Amino acid sequence: MPHLHTTLPAAALALAALAGTAHADRRSFTRTYEYMTMPEGETELEIYSTQSLATLDGPTDKTFDLQLEIEHGITERWDISLYHVLSQTHTVADGDDESLRFKEIKVRSRYRFAERGEWPVNVVAYGELIKPFEGRVWEAEAKAIFTRDFDRVTAALNLIAEVELDASGPETEIEPEYGWAAGVTYEATPAIKVGAECWGALEEEVTADGEELAVAATAGPAVSWAPASSLWVTSTAGFGLTEHADDFSLRLLLGMHL
Repeated sequence: MPHLHTTLPAAALALAALAGTAHADRRSFTRTYEYMTMPEGETELEIYSTQSLATLDGPTDKTFDLQLEIEHGITERWDISLYHVLSQTHTVADGDDESLRFKEIKVRSRYRFAERGEWPVNVVAYGELIKPFEGRVWEAEAKAIFTRDFDRVTAALNLIAEVELDASGPETEIEPEYGWAAGVTYEATPAIKVGAECWGALEEEVTADGEELAVAATAGPAVSWAPASSLWVTSTAGFGLTEHADDFSLRLLLGMHL
């Protein structure tokens, strides 16, 4: 039987290790959501920084987005978030540089239906309401989030439906859009996760021959690092797979537990 004076320090070290690897809403991907919500009564600040290049060949259109998110856990399975989004663009054809401006405000909520592992597939419902700054436009987005754990490997799939209501003109226009995001990640160490994700959207495009279905698909590696229990950083480099997607995008996501 181990002695008390050796067992207690070992237990304390184990608890400290667990505390050091507990992260409220750590993300393994920057586009794909996993099976988690903020714990009840806890709050986190997340900062999204995204840069996109329309093409990697010569002068190109560029976009920079900055999102500031505050999320709070209402219950152990239900949370809510508020986003403020800023955007800046450069258009080669017009030679214009649009300064950083307020783009939109978003309210998001997630709900988990069971504890992790209780169902064959973990399920989260996600809803978001978006109000762009310009025009009489409203957008709503819903996601069905499915994940499954295989020891240190986690696979996630998001099915996305979005609708835009534009009342700026004489008639209200309704435009639906559908998309997806999926990823696989491996926990190399408690602090480091490595994987890859793919995301995209399906939408109608008006051409000279009529309407066609446009597919914008992007994929790339994703890395997540959590140097402390109150801080984590995740990044994804995305490469366009279709002509309707940007050739390259880079998103950095920083989370700080308050």
